[in-house]
Amino acid sequence: MEVKCENTDVFSDTLLKQNKYLSVLYDIALTVSKSLDLKEILKDVLDMIIDFMGVDAGIVFVINDETMEMIPVAFKNIGEEVVKDLLENFVRVGECVCGSIAEYEKEVVILEKASQDPRFTRESSKKAGIEFYAGFPLKAKGKVNGVLCSITYTPYKPDSDQLSTLRAATVPISLAIENSRLFEDAQKKVDAKLRYFIYESIVTNSPKMKEIIRMVRKLTDVLSNILIYGESGTGKELIARTIHLNSLRKEKPFIALNCGAIPESLLESELFGYVKGAFTGANADKKGLFEAANGGTIFLDEVDSMSLNLQVKLLRVLQEKTFVKVGSTQPISLDVKIIAATNRRLEEAIKLKQFREDLFYRLNVVRIELPPLRERVEDISLLARYFISKFNKITGKKIRRISGDALEILNTYLWPGNIRELENAIERAVVMAETDEIKKEDLPLEIVNPPDDSKLDLTLRNIERQHIVKVMSLVDGNKRRAARLLGVDVSTLWRKLKSEGIAFHDTQDA
Repeated sequence: MEVKCENTDVFSDTLLKQNKYLSVLYDIALTVSKSLDLKEILKDVLDMIIDFMGVDAGIVFVINDETMEMIPVAFKNIGEEVVKDLLENFVRVGECVCGSIAEYEKEVVILEKASQDPRFTRESSKKAGIEFYAGFPLKAKGKVNGVLCSITYTPYKPDSDQLSTLRAATVPISLAIENSRLFEDAQKKVDAKLRYFIYESIVTNSPKMKEIIRMVRKLTDVLSNILIYGESGTGKELIARTIHLNSLRKEKPFIALNCGAIPESLLESELFGYVKGAFTGANADKKGLFEAANGGTIFLDEVDSMSLNLQVKLLRVLQEKTFVKVGSTQPISLDVKIIAATNRRLEEAIKLKQFREDLFYRLNVVRIELPPLRERVEDISLLARYFISKFNKITGKKIRRISGDALEILNTYLWPGNIRELENAIERAVVMAETDEIKKEDLPLEIVNPPDDSKLDLTLRNIERQHIVKVMSLVDGNKRRAARLLGVDVSTLWRKLKSEGIAFHDTQDA
């Protein structure tokens, strides 16, 4: 009789435990279906998981598919230093233990002394004193869209059923993230206002570019004319569009025109329009781009390609805020912000009498100089991941990483076509890749083996800069380890990083 009672008690306990686990899963499924507010859902779910597991803390990361950054959307009982680090310097897919879970789609459970595990590469996490850590990938539609982490600061031993339940809970959480994204995409299609560019859409870690972003923030509601200088493919139109879409003119048109792409004989009528009978074939009045952009912004790329005659007419627009259509004598008032751009030094064009000095001064009230990609080496990997995500969506592929050899080629190539050339190279690589990894052979041949070595920048300064960037990448930004490998003092390395504008998140070892 006693044995029978013991068996009954064991059976009863097991049944109660199973009911408890099923109840938690039911509550989570119910919670994720009650709202489309992802932050609210994940906060409530995280509370349930922490209570169920009996752990101290937790985080739910959601992956930004465009930047491959891991956004901590919900967190509880995480130290201030860790939270500050996670919010100011997002973990990226492939970085630290959470990023590795996302990249390799594998769970990680560390039963003791987790903060001492070498997979934790961030200094704030090492100092947090994490004892137990369990991280699970959140996966929907064959793709990881987040990571769920549970944490304790004291010794803790979960049973296998608890981990199995936590693993099962990732399914409804992943679907909640996916559904929230689908809803957000639908909103964006309905409400064009949500399509406005934000500064964070400019993908960069470069100190030079961050300084430009800080400058651009000050220009959104400034009436002064702006001149953007940068080589072809550096993102001049993106900067111009960002200024417009974050200004008081954002409800009005943004019109972009490449002046060098239109024959001189047509450029004037394209800009100013014409009246009926102005020339053969002018059978009706036509509105020009200036008139179409009235109240908004017009972006004139390659402004230096305008003839001197057309430059005079542009100067009139700037000075008098009026223009005259081709074939007319009647001036039309105009309220338009002009942002001009060029890949040529206009001071040189002025000396050669190819560009009017008075027009230059009118345009050059505020000047923005965009650095070429070869001076933003730290952005190459980040931009490559951004473009991989973009072309994954277009092609339906699931590329997750770039091989070391391929990344080294991307980092050492000079990119005469800048970001546009990098985008084209990644598009080709995504199409050619046969696995979930981009390899050296997937890249364009002209990048793997540049046809003209004489075009390489073989100056000592550039070679040294590239070597420092490579070493810093190898040690994940740890300046002390990098200094040891380079054979220099840490202070010397600091000065070189600062003088060359090389930015890496510091992960100092003890």
